[in-house]
Amino acid sequence: MAEMFSAGIFGFIAVGFLFYVWSIGWAYQDAKQRGKPPLAVALMVMFGAWPMGLIIWVALRPGRRRPPFNLEDFRRH
Repeated sequence: MAEMFSAGIFGFIAVGFLFYVWSIGWAYQDAKQRGKPPLAVALMVMFGAWPMGLIIWVALRPGRRRPPFNLEDFRRH
């Protein structure tokens, strides 16, 4: 019984750690797409009393960056 409990605790911690690492990578890529310094955002998520750093980034992140050109300009009519 104690072995099952230990395995359950280990599994819970492992899933939490994987989500923690995934959220840092996601924040890095999201910041890069939005034109913000990705390393600074990843560090904020990593060291910002997780998950508070992630919540702060999601709440304060800017809108997506617009492409430098409009694809409609290059399509034939």
